[in-house]
Amino acid sequence: MQQAILFEIRCSHCAKVEVWGLERALRELVHAGRYRTQADFDPDMIRELFLIHADKIDCPKCGQKGLATCIAPYETWTWADEVCCERCGKIIPPERLAAVPGTTLCVQCQSALERGDPGDAVDYCPRCGQIMTLKPVSTGGITRYERVCPNCRPSNR
Repeated sequence: MQQAILFEIRCSHCAKVEVWGLERALRELVHAGRYRTQADFDPDMIRELFLIHADKIDCPKCGQKGLATCIAPYETWTWADEVCCERCGKIIPPERLAAVPGTTLCVQCQSALERGDPGDAVDYCPRCGQIMTLKPVSTGGITRYERVCPNCRPSNR
């Protein structure tokens, strides 16, 4: 089993400190326009890109750019550290961390993942990296929804 990659992030403006998992780092890289999603997900590449571009990512507390980051090895965690869920961003309780060492998901997100529920996972445009939106499409009295990119979608839609 591969050990989880966790990043300790620290805001240079408000001194907020959090621990993020690989999925959260990927979401922030895409949101900052530093990575385009693709089919083959390479954890080592995401790790390197996040370490290089963390200073261009917004702080979740104050919104300022300028995060400092380092790899947070599991052995250095103390139970007082706040470890955030990779999917929802909520703090994982210390009891869960003690029961399932190295976990990066809270109980609710882990359960949803095991049920096959995508939850409120954000989809990013594979072309430009923007967050996809839902657009209603009516055909024959039935309304269905499709995901479209606000930047890349054709103007005739």
